[in-house]
Amino acid sequence: MLFFWLRIVCCSLPLLGISPSTLAGPWEIGSTNPSKTKKIKIEFTRKHTDSKDTYGFPILKFAAPFSDDLSFEAAAGYGAVDTPQRGSRGGAKDITAKLMWRFIGKSGNRPAFLLEPKFSFDTGDTASGVGAGVTTLKMPLRAGKQFGKVRLTAEVFHTHGFKHAYTDIVGYGGLIEYSPHERWIVGIDLLNDHPLHDGGAHHLRSNAAVKLKATSRIELQALVGRSVENRRGESATNVKFVASFKF
Repeated sequence: MLFFWLRIVCCSLPLLGISPSTLAGPWEIGSTNPSKTKKIKIEFTRKHTDSKDTYGFPILKFAAPFSDDLSFEAAAGYGAVDTPQRGSRGGAKDITAKLMWRFIGKSGNRPAFLLEPKFSFDTGDTASGVGAGVTTLKMPLRAGKQFGKVRLTAEVFHTHGFKHAYTDIVGYGGLIEYSPHERWIVGIDLLNDHPLHDGGAHHLRSNAAVKLKATSRIELQALVGRSVENRRGESATNVKFVASFKF
């Protein structure tokens, strides 16, 4: 499966006019390393289903460290939803803010553990379908360990919505990364989530990405993801590109 997804990523890059030597990529499962420097990220996303296309263009993110084991990130942006019935409608995306707290560092055979509380505030344009219409708190817990050129990360999470009609979501997954060169990382994740009290309505999905440090201050990112099985909605294909600037 890993080589299948990586082939999709590499083959899709020339069609998009992007050189494979200029890319890097963020997975849905995050890292156990808080941000060490201030950085600005510019992100472009597309999610395709049979009934609609959803875009983020651009999404702007700012991250900065509080300490070696604690950092924060805030994000805002513009998005659009395109459907055959209503055409394309755009508006502001929900503002998000999160902390990355590595409460146990790696030591010997022990992996590093990180908690990442993330708020998504109900500030987006709900009329266009860009805003979610509810404030949520997602609480991922991760464990990660390096084995030579390979890094493994496991994650469990719980998403709570501050609205009576919202159904909490729980999930779990894993990420494997491989670094063939000090400037390159490739990898794939596999993630499954479902409503808290309905394990049968799960959404299993996978994302493959490549990661390149273009310079000491610039990273470029590319990702392709696809639903494996979605029992509570349509299957989706995701594409994401990000440029990250450290300062």
